[in-house]
Amino acid sequence: LDNSRCGFDWDKTKPEDCPDNAPQNSWKGHPFNYFTQGVACAEVEVDVLTGDHRTVAVDLLVDVGSSVNPAIDVGQVEGAFIQGMGWSTLEELVYSDEDHTWVRPKGKLFTAGPGTYKIPAFNDVPESFNVTLLEDAENPFAVHSSKAVGEPPFFLGTSVFYALKDAVRAARMCRKKEHGSDADEEKYFEMRMPATSERVRMFCADDIAIDSIAIGRGGSGDSKEEAVNSFEPKGSH
Repeated sequence: LDNSRCGFDWDKTKPEDCPDNAPQNSWKGHPFNYFTQGVACAEVEVDVLTGDHRTVAVDLLVDVGSSVNPAIDVGQVEGAFIQGMGWSTLEELVYSDEDHTWVRPKGKLFTAGPGTYKIPAFNDVPESFNVTLLEDAENPFAVHSSKAVGEPPFFLGTSVFYALKDAVRAARMCRKKEHGSDADEEKYFEMRMPATSERVRMFCADDIAIDSIAIGRGGSGDSKEEAVNSFEPKGSH
């Protein structure tokens, strides 16, 4: 990344008079007052016949600096995670377009209310949900060495999406082995967000889904396997 664009000199060496515990943005530049990060691990179970899933367990480790109130910060992390999980697995925007001609007029947002736009509910919360705040991550640039916690954990919710994709990949490999394939891994396939039940069901690519995809792609000249690998469900992208 161009240093002049981000305000951070990645190649600058540490000054000799700089304390050992000084954060990098105290001497490499100030694109932000501080950096924050986190890591997430998610475990899911998928019903390949319906595309439904449940989030079995989630473990989060989040850098919030020196937490002013850990109880509030953990609650913020949990809320942001669930919001990101819903965004990447449930909340599908559908407009009136070429794939949804039954919505009128053209360009209208169909999923405009709680009846069609699904957000996470109580039963979508991970059955085991552990949040840990990173220790010894002080931030001398903010009040009481704290860091923002409201929005950064949002993207950690996509760990559920990628866990779903791993589960789908395993299901596809299982089908291939049942049909005598000796392949050690599944070929790359594009799986767009959100991972709704309909999309997961079709991407699992069992015999029923494969036949449906092949019929839908009739006349394309692709084999069934080619049709499955290039399949994308209809959606307002």
